[in-house]
Amino acid sequence: MPLSEVLFAQLCGEILGGGLLAGEPLHSERTLADEFGVSRHAVREAVKRLQQAGLVEVSQGGATCVLDWRVSAGLDILSQLSLRTTGPADPKILRSALEMRISLGADAARLCARRAVAPLTDRLFRLTEEMEKTDDTEALVDLDTEFWALVVDGADNIAYRLAFNSLVRALRIHRRPALALVTDELLDPAARRSVAAAIADGDGEAAAARAREALTGGLETALDLLSSAR
Repeated sequence: MPLSEVLFAQLCGEILGGGLLAGEPLHSERTLADEFGVSRHAVREAVKRLQQAGLVEVSQGGATCVLDWRVSAGLDILSQLSLRTTGPADPKILRSALEMRISLGADAARLCARRAVAPLTDRLFRLTEEMEKTDDTEALVDLDTEFWALVVDGADNIAYRLAFNSLVRALRIHRRPALALVTDELLDPAARRSVAAAIADGDGEAAAARAREALTGGLETALDLLSSAR
């Protein structure tokens, strides 16, 4: 990994973890270079990435201040937020990701039913058939991801597609605990088939309802875990 990437990840983790608070200035290029043992070019590249991610603001005078990431950052930070955790996965991150998964899946299914063409719906049915033929959870995860990627593509909404990509990356970081939450859901391919059938019928409201039902199991498990942890 380039040194600028290593430095970006470290500074990003400090900002997201509260080690660097909103309004605080970053150290100068020279100080950061000396502190982390990297070149000033690597520091500039790392700070540029932090700025692009909405984590810092570089003023005309060259001073760099930390921003409140909850106000300024975008969805691409979700994977970085997942990476900064150590030990067991933060159930609140998983809850947030699963809630977004439900909302995104339901509305994408609604739009897909209105906009998709037959070849796409045929592929959805083929994927559900493949899911019905295996009980290997790792294979099911891959098939399930492909299924929902097709639904999102059929929605023909680039913002949804980019959000889907960020969501998938974040869940892959916590693949094992995320998988534990949705295993029962994955072992029920009939629920995906009902989504595909509603899309094929062009019934957007039914597609959204079936998608919401199909994606709710993992969230209910996560909410149970949060309640027991209190």
